[in-house]
Amino acid sequence: MAAPIRAFVSLLCLSFGAALVAQERPAPPVSAQLLVSRAADYVERFTGRVSGIVVEESYQQDVVTPVRLGYRTSLPRGPIHRALRSDLLLVRPNGSDSWMQFRDVFEVDGRALRDRNDRLQKIFLEPSKTTAQQANRIVRESARYNIGEIERTMNLPFFPMAVLDRDVQRGFSFRLDALGSAGTGVMALPKLPDFAEPEGSMVVAYDEISMQTLIRTPQGRNLAAHGRFWLAPDSGEVLMTELRVDDWNLGAVIHVTYRLNEAIGVPLPVAMHEVYENKQSAVRVEGLATYSNFREFSVKVDEQIAPIK
Repeated sequence: MAAPIRAFVSLLCLSFGAALVAQERPAPPVSAQLLVSRAADYVERFTGRVSGIVVEESYQQDVVTPVRLGYRTSLPRGPIHRALRSDLLLVRPNGSDSWMQFRDVFEVDGRALRDRNDRLQKIFLEPSKTTAQQANRIVRESARYNIGEIERTMNLPFFPMAVLDRDVQRGFSFRLDALGSAGTGVMALPKLPDFAEPEGSMVVAYDEISMQTLIRTPQGRNLAAHGRFWLAPDSGEVLMTELRVDDWNLGAVIHVTYRLNEAIGVPLPVAMHEVYENKQSAVRVEGLATYSNFREFSVKVDEQIAPIK
């Protein structure tokens, strides 16, 4: 009779040990698909909350020319440093699934272009038949103050978040990226305090797979976007974004970091860092923008401005 009792006790011990092991196992990892689904919910809430918020942007741009064998290559035409101050507005037109960003430059290199009159929110407070034309004019005006050889309108802090829109996600593939800030070259984060890897975040990398891309050259050529998101795993909150495009002629990378704004109640952009490189001339444009003076307005936007790009 003793043997069966010993066997029973041994079985109990084995079962108890297995239970302890099971309790100590970590929770299953969050998948990339679940993370970007949570991020899509977050972006929907985020854009609804910040539509109509105006933020002041201080934006430094520099053109960097390469030095070879002790001499500098031919200098680019135009200024090699520029300081811009602008108002940014994010809006989502009624009846539209997309949202738009507008930069209105009011100061260039310390010179006021006009009286500071909050043009952006004024044209949206009372939409009219001329709202679309006025907004388009502001977009064109502001883009022409960028310096360097590379035309660009993607240098807006909210732009990378468009990738996480639930409808836009279908044109992208997503995967978990354990590399994080340990990357080198184009995969490295800017060496600035604002761009330290957010504590507790998970990194999701993305690649654009759609034939019709979000970013196109002025000639209409498609440029596939790549990059990473630093997300809070439980809420999908976007803590930092990275957007890259790369082809035989052009390389570009933009990082944006976000922080909770106590007055508004949601995370808003703190800083944007960008690098563009002309691969033929090796000339680079580097930019750093910081954000402050967040103001909230009850902006009314109708479907008349939805076609603006």
